[in-house]
Amino acid sequence: MSVSRSRRGLAQPLFLSAAVMCVLFLASAACGGVGETQPGTDSSGVASVEVNQTGGFAGVNEFYTVDDKVESPRRSELFDLVAGLPFRSLQEAYTGPNGCRDAFSYTVTVTYRDGTSKRVDAEECGEPPRELTDVIALTKEIGYRGSGN
Repeated sequence: MSVSRSRRGLAQPLFLSAAVMCVLFLASAACGGVGETQPGTDSSGVASVEVNQTGGFAGVNEFYTVDDKVESPRRSELFDLVAGLPFRSLQEAYTGPNGCRDAFSYTVTVTYRDGTSKRVDAEECGEPPRELTDVIALTKEIGYRGSGN
């Protein structure tokens, strides 16, 4: 009887402990706990991404911006791209030959939450790397647009 009683005595605190852990885990998940981010928050350390597109045949000057105001599921994908080492190690400029006419030029400016920023200039005929063209395309797709004119 003492063996049965000691097992029961040990099982009750273990069961109670497991129940408390389960409740805490569920409450944490419901409040945006482990592995989740709430809208308007970001764990990548990126504050904003801006693309300034200029040139072309018509001489455009447009800005595309992605920041905390953009409510797109792809925002975190963009912020992860510009927070990663492949983007951070890009050169300052990817320009083409001087005879490049009617092509677009891009200036990508990323502002990080620690106050630093990264700027990369590129031209279509300069064959920019994929890390840069992906950032430009995604920013233009989900960002809000403004005109520089």
